Amino acid sequence: MDVSLTTFATATGSEVAPGFTVAWYAMVSFSVFVSFYLWRRLEDRTYLYYAGYVGLVGMMSLINHVLEPWFSEQWGERFVFLNNFMHLPYAFSYLLFVKWYFRVEAQGVGWHRFLTGLQWAYGIVVIWWGVAFLSNETLGSEWAILTCNLVNLISSVVLASIATNDRRPGAKEFLYASLPLTVCGMVLVAVFLAQAPAVGPGLLAFRTGFLLHVMVFLIALSVRYRDLRSQTEGSNRPF
Repeated sequence: MDVSLTTFATATGSEVAPGFTVAWYAMVSFSVFVSFYLWRRLEDRTYLYYAGYVGLVGMMSLINHVLEPWFSEQWGERFVFLNNFMHLPYAFSYLLFVKWYFRVEAQGVGWHRFLTGLQWAYGIVVIWWGVAFLSNETLGSEWAILTCNLVNLISSVVLASIATNDRRPGAKEFLYASLPLTVCGMVLVAVFLAQAPAVGPGLLAFRTGFLLHVMVFLIALSVRYRDLRSQTEGSNRPF
């Protein structure tokens, strides 16, 4: 039986307050706009990858919650493959965001190799998904996607903890922002394991956690930029 990572019912919109839903999409769109603007201004790809990550989460939610009837009509039962695939682009963007946020090349060779290896793992999962799509059987690809995403999330929290201990710029704020993200991830995992539609409390928990995550990360990015700028200016001062 084909299983999707998140199975959302078409009645989802009526299960969550419309005002909160509009505010959620507005906040996500605002975060993407601000991050993209800062990337253009500061020429720091950290903001570009963050904009991609948040924007792709918003796109996944849009497809599953708003456009699901149309996609189901067009794709039929194969919509499950699109549903599963949508959990790959945002996770890969998050991985690149983490690498640039912490500048893992300076953090240590081990972390750089680990995250690069995780990038290759995502490449293998994409091929796995493609084979499953062509054969019209998920072939466990949803488990591979879920595993990579969990490793991605957990490793970013561990990296943030180490960076916080080393007093790296923005590390503590990253750790704070990771807490609601972890809640979101656990909600998605619970929905997948239960093979139940994420409606009502489940969807509300996901959206609330992600919204808090985005808001705290905007603060984390500003703190990181301020600290990095202070370090740069301090290193350029004459003795």
